[in-house]
Amino acid sequence: MLDLLSIGAIKLDTFILLPDASVACELKTADCKLCIDYGKKIPVAAFVTQIAGSAPNVAVGLGKMGLKTSVMSFMGDDPVYHQAIAFLKQHHVNTTLIKKQKGFHSSAAVVLNFKGESTQLVDHVPHEYRLPPSAPKTKFIHISELGGGYEKLYKDAISLIKKRKIRLSFNPGSIQIHELKPALLQLMSVTEVLFVNMTEARLITKSENGEEIRSIMLKLKALGPHYVVVTDGQNGAFAFDGKQLDHVPMFPGERVEATGAGDAFATGFIGALLKGKKHAEALRWASVNAASVVGAVGPTRGLLSHIDIQRQLKARKSFKSQEV
Repeated sequence: MLDLLSIGAIKLDTFILLPDASVACELKTADCKLCIDYGKKIPVAAFVTQIAGSAPNVAVGLGKMGLKTSVMSFMGDDPVYHQAIAFLKQHHVNTTLIKKQKGFHSSAAVVLNFKGESTQLVDHVPHEYRLPPSAPKTKFIHISELGGGYEKLYKDAISLIKKRKIRLSFNPGSIQIHELKPALLQLMSVTEVLFVNMTEARLITKSENGEEIRSIMLKLKALGPHYVVVTDGQNGAFAFDGKQLDHVPMFPGERVEATGAGDAFATGFIGALLKGKKHAEALRWASVNAASVVGAVGPTRGLLSHIDIQRQLKARKSFKSQEV
C-alpha cells in the first residue's frame, strides 16, 4: 500500500544564478521585466541541473518523511528519462509507472534566478495521461501540473477515488485554471485538499482585487474540496475547512532560489495530514518546508523530514498559525 501516488510531468531543470542583471518595472510588480545585456557573454554565479516537476518534487518530499510514494508520468525516450529514474530510486520513490514514449523528448526548463526570483524558459512536451487498468493501492493521489488532454485522466481519477475511497490532493496547473473546463470543477468536487496560489484562487472564483480572503475561500469551498489551501507569497498562506479559516506567516529564512516552494508547501501539508495532524498544524509544517526549499538551489535539496520540521518548530515556539 502506497501512502501517495503523485501524477504529473517530470522535467530536467537547469538553474542559472545571475549575479548581475536589472529589473525594469511598470506600475505593478507582476509587470516587471528581467533585463540582461543582449548579445554578450553573461557570467553566472551557479549552473545546476536537477530533475524537477511538481509530481516528483512531492513524491521525493514525502519520501523524506518516511512515507511510501510513487510517481506516474510520461517522458521521452532519452537520457533525461534514465536520469529521472536513477534520481527517484535514489530517494526511494517507486518508478514503475513512469513510461518512456518513442519519438518524444523529455520536457526541460531553464530557470534564471536573480535576487531570489525565478524566470523560467520552458520546453513542455505534451503527453496524454490515463490511469493504468490496475492502479496501485494508495491512501492519497496527488495530481499536479499537466499539459493538454488532461480531461481523460481527471475522469479516470474521479472513478478510482469514488470506488476505492482514496483521498485526493490537487494542485491544478496554469493550463487547467485558465481553461476552467467542467473536468476541472468535477475533479475539485472529489478533492480533499485543493492547493492554489492567490492569483489562481482569484481566477477560479472570478474574484475582484481587494475581495476579502474569507469570501474567496468560501467560493472555493463551494466547489467541493474538504480543505482549501491558498498560498500568498510573502503574505503567508491560508487553510479553510468550511468553518475555521487559519493563516500562517512565512517561516523566516534565507531566500536563495524559489523554484519548488509551492510543491514543498503542499508536501508539508499532506505529510502532516498523513501523520494525523489537523489543518492548522499542517499549515505550520508546510511553511517550514517551503522556507527550507527556497534556501537552496532547486526544488528538492531543501526538503525536510518530518523530524526536522518538528525540530524547527520546537526551536521557534513563537511561530504559530492563527484563526482569522
